Amino acid sequence: MLFNSSLKRDTIFYGTATLCERLISLLIIPLLTKTLPQEFYGVWTQIIVTTTLVSNVVLVGFGVAAVRFLAGDKSDGEISRIFNIMLIAVVINSLVVMGFTLVFTGSLNNAMFGETRFAMFVLLFGVYVGCESLFELVAAFLRARKEILRVSIYYLIKNIFRIVSLAIGILLFRLDMFQAIIIMISFQIILVMVIYTKDILKKVGFGISLVGVPWKEILFFSIPIVPYNLLISANFLVSRYFILHILNIKQVSIYAVAYSISAIIGLFYSVLGFTLYPHLAAFWNNGDKIATAEIFQQGLKYYIFFAVPSIAIFSILGSSIIKILSTAEYVSNWQVLFATSGAIAFFGIYQLYCYITLLAKKTILNLAIACISLLVNIILNIMLIPRMGILGAAIALFVANTALALSTSVIAKKYLTHLFPWTVTGRMFLATIVISLFLLSARHYFDMDNIYLLIFACIGAMAIYGTMDLFSKNSVLLQLRRNI
Repeated sequence: MLFNSSLKRDTIFYGTATLCERLISLLIIPLLTKTLPQEFYGVWTQIIVTTTLVSNVVLVGFGVAAVRFLAGDKSDGEISRIFNIMLIAVVINSLVVMGFTLVFTGSLNNAMFGETRFAMFVLLFGVYVGCESLFELVAAFLRARKEILRVSIYYLIKNIFRIVSLAIGILLFRLDMFQAIIIMISFQIILVMVIYTKDILKKVGFGISLVGVPWKEILFFSIPIVPYNLLISANFLVSRYFILHILNIKQVSIYAVAYSISAIIGLFYSVLGFTLYPHLAAFWNNGDKIATAEIFQQGLKYYIFFAVPSIAIFSILGSSIIKILSTAEYVSNWQVLFATSGAIAFFGIYQLYCYITLLAKKTILNLAIACISLLVNIILNIMLIPRMGILGAAIALFVANTALALSTSVIAKKYLTHLFPWTVTGRMFLATIVISLFLLSARHYFDMDNIYLLIFACIGAMAIYGTMDLFSKNSVLLQLRRNI
């Protein structure tokens, strides 16, 4: 089978870690929204999303380059020389960012939070960028060495301690959010040091040399990744800055909670992408485009199977989920939840098709499409947010990501002949309509703000969806079962 034992094992390991990460992210919502003033959740999300944006620059594409150039049969000395120079570069970049936040605290505070009383969080942001960047780099080393289980465990430890440190700090010791984040960052620094000492330094040693290392090739590979990652990250994050400066940070909090619920859909494409791409690359590099197309079609079909009903569930029950996780102050209407869920679902399709264009080395086209998508997003945000509030931001993201997915799929088909699973997709939409009627009826007759009834409704919807698939020809669930 094309889904070989290595791919199955890696998918299960990383999928479990990613699922736990999503659940922990959801647990942070009630921790912050039910214990702190509303604007503080906005501050938290602004730190997280801005870190995602800036870490792309700090890493200089080395997170991807490490996987590309450290994999395969290389001597420990060569691996050490390449990785440690990357590490030193990222450390220097992190220190530059920290210095920048120290010098321009006032300006950054206005840009990130819009209120002077949050200036102290700017300095924390600078340190957090360095911690996240270093963690991603050491994780990339382990990924390059195919130690997916170990990477998954470290991701799990990092995310568990994120919620534990915030919970202990805020609930047990009654610390403010600033102090709780300091505890979280301190642990992450320790974790990075442990990983480096235990899994890198002891295995390959510490070597530094600019001689005998293909730095020109590495830099030509890694540096173009930076603007591309910036554009993709900005496409997701730009809406929050427009909401902040057109509306206020409380509206950022409401939008961020809705986005966090919808982002669960990202679990499906992030797991597939993390584990599927190396296998696609292996088939492609061996000149076996038939096998590449088959495994790609399988992955695409599985993704759509899980993504489509998720949009319906979050759109219909999202408000109730938000009330249970936070408070009524954070509730947004179903249109916002539908638009954000759809936007994330379409981004997953884009992400899968993007792997084909990367294999075909059409990175310039990817960059051009990302530029156009971001421009569309910005224009729509400026036009819609003043008129429609956070719904305008959600619609802007939906339109931008839909354009991103459709344009990339058209380009990818030129380089890999494959069949889009239209028949299966149509069957999934039909089943989703059925469960949508079920959920709307349940919401009409029962109090979905009750967590037990909410769980029952979700289980019922999934059971109906799964049963309809099992009784159909070419069941996706049965195919998935055979491949696991």
